[in-house]
Amino acid sequence: MAIGWIAFACVFGGALLGMFLRGVLPEHHLSQDSKDVVKLGMGLLGTTAALVLGLLIASAKSSFDTQNTEVKQAAANIVLLDRALAQYGPETKDARGRTPAI
Repeated sequence: MAIGWIAFACVFGGALLGMFLRGVLPEHHLSQDSKDVVKLGMGLLGTTAALVLGLLIASAKSSFDTQNTEVKQAAANIVLLDRALAQYGPETKDARGRTPAI
């Protein structure tokens, strides 16, 4: 919640600063060409931020999927070991009853 309030304060403060600077800036800084350049710069910044966030999310999902697959593979290997030990008969009952140290 605190981060949200800090972000709100920064955005609101930036808007107030922009309103103040609009009255102080010379007229040629407020022309349509200057506004277009700022819009293009902000569009580029937004696109870059979206690309970086998309790559970050893809990397996190890839890492999660890898760990998920490894856990499933370990569980399958334990089941296969249990079945293999079960084929050897009652002598392996002690070994089958032990929990693996993970």
